[in-house]
Amino acid sequence: MAGNEQLTRSPDALKTVYVAPADCVFSRGANGFLAAEIGGKAYPRVLLLRSLPLTAPEEYICITDIERKELGIIERIDAFAPDQQTLIREELAQRYFCPSITEILDIKEKMGNFYFDVMIGDFKRAFTVKDITKSIRQVGGAVILIDLDGNRFRIDDISAISKKSLRKLEPYLY
Repeated sequence: MAGNEQLTRSPDALKTVYVAPADCVFSRGANGFLAAEIGGKAYPRVLLLRSLPLTAPEEYICITDIERKELGIIERIDAFAPDQQTLIREELAQRYFCPSITEILDIKEKMGNFYFDVMIGDFKRAFTVKDITKSIRQVGGAVILIDLDGNRFRIDDISAISKKSLRKLEPYLY
C-alpha cells in the first residue's frame, strides 16, 4: 500500500513554480552555504542546479532545499540584481567546475576506453572517457568532454586550439 501512495501525485505537485527576483533573496549563511528567502519563507541552505547546463547555463536554474525538494525555478539569472547574480553564479561555478582544455597532447584507445592527455593552462591532466559518442558534445564552437567520474572539461573555442590538437580530436566529433 505504501508503494501505491508514492505513485499518486496531486496536479499541484507537478506544477513548475517560477521564482521572481522580487520574491527571492539569496545570501550566504554563517557557515558559508547559500541561503534563500523565497516568498517570505527562509531556507538556511539551498542548492542550485542547471536544467540545461550546456545549451542555456544562465537560464532555468532549479532551486532546491537540502533534501532536494524543488522550491522553484529561476527563469533567467540576469533578471536578478547584480549582487544576487554574483551569489547565484558563484554557487553554480562551485557545482559545475569545468576546466578549460588549452591543448590536446594525446588520445589513446584501449579496450573501449579513451585516454586523454591534455593541458589545462600550464598543468598536464589525464582522464579517461568510456563511451566517446555520449561523452563528447559539441555545442556551437565549444566542446564538452565528460570523463568516467562525471567530471567535465571544456574546449571553449574549437577554432582557437592548435591544428595539431584539432587533428587528434576531430575523429571523435560527431
